[in-house]
Amino acid sequence: MLTRGDRLLQGTVACIAVVALLGAGAASAQAPRPKPTIVTVNDFFFGPDTVTIPKGRTVKWTWAETNTYPHDVHLKQGPKNLKNRASYSTHTTAVTDATFKKTFERPGTYHYICTIHPTLMKLTLTVKR
Repeated sequence: MLTRGDRLLQGTVACIAVVALLGAGAASAQAPRPKPTIVTVNDFFFGPDTVTIPKGRTVKWTWAETNTYPHDVHLKQGPKNLKNRASYSTHTTAVTDATFKKTFERPGTYHYICTIHPTLMKLTLTVKR
């Protein structure tokens, strides 16, 4: 026969187990997303100029604070039959204080340029399966 203290201890242990399970479920449901891959938009170059990411990863372009000229990020060429092509490019130009993010779900090779400096600013982005 269990004493009052034994029953109290069993209830406490059961309560702790439930809280631990609920906490584990909440933690896995809120697993942090990987940080985006950063590409800096500098005066006359993208840094880095070659990037490889897994499918589903995000790239974030950030304009350098030291820029003195405007730049954009424009998809020149991408995988065949790419849908919503316009969403892969910026719609405006900026000198500083700008960012552009894109998540890549389609594997393939993406060639980017700055339309203002197309011979100087090039980026090759490869998305792996």
